[in-house]
Amino acid sequence: MPLSFLAHLHLHGSQRAGEGGDPDVELAFWTDTWDAHIRGGSLFAPGGLELLGEEAVAADYEGRRWQEARAQVRRILREAEIDDPDFFAGKVVAEVGPGPVGFPEACGAKTALAIEPLAPRLAAAGLLLRGDVAYLVCGAENVPLLDASLDVVVARNSLDHVADPAAVMDEVKRLLRPGGTLILNVDVEGVPTTAEPHTFRVQDIHRLVAPMPIERERILDEPHGHEGRQLIVVARR
Repeated sequence: MPLSFLAHLHLHGSQRAGEGGDPDVELAFWTDTWDAHIRGGSLFAPGGLELLGEEAVAADYEGRRWQEARAQVRRILREAEIDDPDFFAGKVVAEVGPGPVGFPEACGAKTALAIEPLAPRLAAAGLLLRGDVAYLVCGAENVPLLDASLDVVVARNSLDHVADPAAVMDEVKRLLRPGGTLILNVDVEGVPTTAEPHTFRVQDIHRLVAPMPIERERILDEPHGHEGRQLIVVARR
């Protein structure tokens, strides 16, 4: 079944409404802040042009959206200290909570999946890029895929949004193939918010990732949210 069809197939599972991050607050961020910024003529995330090695922001909205998506791929690889720009090529890759940024569309995977409960609302707002990506409309605590289905799972600034972080990490371990890779980026030492109700310490993340061995770990001083620091973990199944 082609992914162009799967991208429009909604697999209904547990939603985050009333749990995890408030979906209305999250959607408002994407529409009123993130997308409005890009429509205004700029890239949203800092350092995008530098990551891409490009000199100018695209003149049109679609061009800026794809610049944002391609820069996100480079950003995730750089944070994980993965030097291979084609790391995702030939692999089955899933991102937990990608929003509309476009990593799954731009990563170059053989098969790209997006685990995103907000996908129907993002699509209705015209925020999803066109690409061969299957959007799974379910909570990351219960993903409708077989065991050992994935080569890579990316979770960037999403674990503190979900309803049950421990259940999500159990699901990641179930879904990854032997030798598969988890790329996790999450704030630690932060404060809970309406969109990010969970807070973690470094040792909490270590417990959630175990027993997968951690290959690399680093901390960035700038948080995704208002307080804390970013912890980046690369673990192997």
